[in-house]
Amino acid sequence: SSSSSDKGPERTCWRCQRQTGQAKVFCENEKCAVIQPVGKDVNYFSVLLPGTAPTFAVDTGELRRNFLRLQQTVHPDSYSQREQIEHKLAESQSSWINHAYSTLKDPLLRAQYLLKLGGNEVSEEDKITDPGLLMEIMETREEIEMAATEQQMAGIKQGNDEKIAAVMKDLQAAFDAGSVGRAKQLTNHLQYLRRVAQAVHAWEPGKRVVISH
Repeated sequence: SSSSSDKGPERTCWRCQRQTGQAKVFCENEKCAVIQPVGKDVNYFSVLLPGTAPTFAVDTGELRRNFLRLQQTVHPDSYSQREQIEHKLAESQSSWINHAYSTLKDPLLRAQYLLKLGGNEVSEEDKITDPGLLMEIMETREEIEMAATEQQMAGIKQGNDEKIAAVMKDLQAAFDAGSVGRAKQLTNHLQYLRRVAQAVHAWEPGKRVVISH
């Protein structure tokens, strides 16, 4: 698997025919160094965090630095005077790298991506079945609907932020322990808490609250 290796299986450069890693954005032959197509079956970690196995705990500072550096080197505008094939490859690499970064920098999308990498996709249809959590959902909805002041909403927001922090900590532990079922459950919980955060943000006195779960 290419998950822990930043090279991944080899492939042939389209220009110089030399071998280069699947996760490499440019040909590894320094004399060529031409932009490559997006590697087959390459995961986001191997390109944006080379040397890091897929994990929930990412160094967001390093992630952002690597993203900015890569994005600069593949920006399609820099390829406007080059061959059409290079311009096309720059467009697809740029789009892929943007998507990879958006996914890895967001804890919820990162958790969903990690589950997907392991073949355990979380779908929108995955309903929450935990009775305790369903009770919490009903109570939170009522709290938001009953709130009459900004101050009350600030309290609800703080409580929800604390829950998000706790779930993220538990998610980290679940992924580290390889507990897929637990990680899936917590990812659903995090998704729901995000929706609460959106409802809190959109709150207006007397307005009906919709929090899907």
